Amino acid sequence: MFREAAEVIVIAQQGSASLIQRKLKLGYNRAGRIIDQLEAAGIVGPFEGSKARQVLIPDMASLQQLLDNESP
Repeated sequence: MFREAAEVIVIAQQGSASLIQRKLKLGYNRAGRIIDQLEAAGIVGPFEGSKARQVLIPDMASLQQLLDNESP
């Protein structure tokens, strides 16, 4: 689910729990936890109130490289 959420965020270039909720059909709490995991992984920036988080990964190729490097 983490990888799918990361792909949705990078494609949309908008990091928000509500986007993950809509695209992956999740509840708010699960989407919020995934957003926190994406922040810890360096994919999205920190919480900025009601604004969407900044997406730190510019494209799918960069995301793929990051995720492949994270895997053991």
